This record gives sequence, C-alpha cells and structure tokens, in this order.
Amino acid sequence: MKTDSLGIVEARNKLGVLVSRAVHGHQPTTISRSEDERAVLISEEEYEELLRLREEREIGRVREAIASRERGEMRMHRYESAAQLYSDYGLPVPGDRS
Repeated sequence: MKTDSLGIVEARNKLGVLVSRAVHGHQPTTISRSEDERAVLISEEEYEELLRLREEREIGRVREAIASRERGEMRMHRYESAAQLYSDYGLPVPGDRS
C-alpha cells in the first residue's frame, strides 16, 4: 500500500482532504514534523483493526506461555507485590512520585 508523506504544515493545510482519504479511500498519510517525529493518519476503522490484531497477538503469546509452563518448559516467578515486579524490570511504579 502506497503511503503519501507530507510535512506537518502541508498536512495541516490539507487535513480535511487527508481525513476523507483515510476514511473513505483507506489511504494512510505519513505526517512528518522532523526526521525523528512521524505519525500516520489512518481511519478509525483501521486503527481499531490494528488494536484487535495486537490484542490477538498478545493473547497468543499468553496462551503459548501457559502451554510452555504446563509442558514444564518455563519456570514461573512469583512476585509478592506490583512494586517488586516493576523494580525487577527497572520500571517506575505507577503513581510513585519518588
């Protein structure tokens, strides 16, 4: 699928047309603010489909992890608290302002 690419100023000036193309023509547009800051304008329908596919992929991973554990191929680690889990992964605890 071909994706048009526009700078942010040009995209702002054509936003109505770009939204119509995304919704009715299923044509995504890449919008660039800089080389490192890019986003893609897609229809809500396509966005919801991406979320559904992501959820299905994650469910598959969880199911495979459970099956792996049941086959004895994976050792489970039990955490006594969410803070311990976050700490183990080097992540800040949600809501912790320290």
